[in-house]
Amino acid sequence: MRNLLFFTLLVPEMAISEVYQCSEGVYQATPCGDGTEALDLSHVGSVVENSHKLDNQNKQNIQSYISNQQVEREIHSLELQRKTAIKNRDRQLNNLRNRGRWANNNLAGATWQQSLAQEMSAVTQQADTLVSTIDRQIAQLRTEIR
Repeated sequence: MRNLLFFTLLVPEMAISEVYQCSEGVYQATPCGDGTEALDLSHVGSVVENSHKLDNQNKQNIQSYISNQQVEREIHSLELQRKTAIKNRDRQLNNLRNRGRWANNNLAGATWQQSLAQEMSAVTQQADTLVSTIDRQIAQLRTEIR
């Protein structure tokens, strides 16, 4: 039974034959007379429209949807990168603050704290640059969606 169904779906032309209407409610496979024409039964049993008949507008809508989804994924990825950059910056700043607690209360300790402050400033500037770059990329992608 499964093979028969598969064969019927595979070769639809073989499953369709010509049908002629001889009189009201009488149909047969052979022509009834000289002037009879075969009935068009191509729409019978066909519930789903052929997907190959998509017009250009539908294809364009599908392509637009797919590209918008890809842009949304890129935006999501960039937002995650932004959050990660901020977390890394905060972690590095906390580590530097904790190292500053070990400084002695003398000239060497003050010099060390000054170098830690410069390093904290560099870490902050590096993270801010990365975050602003990511923000510009996100803004550019959002304009592509619209």
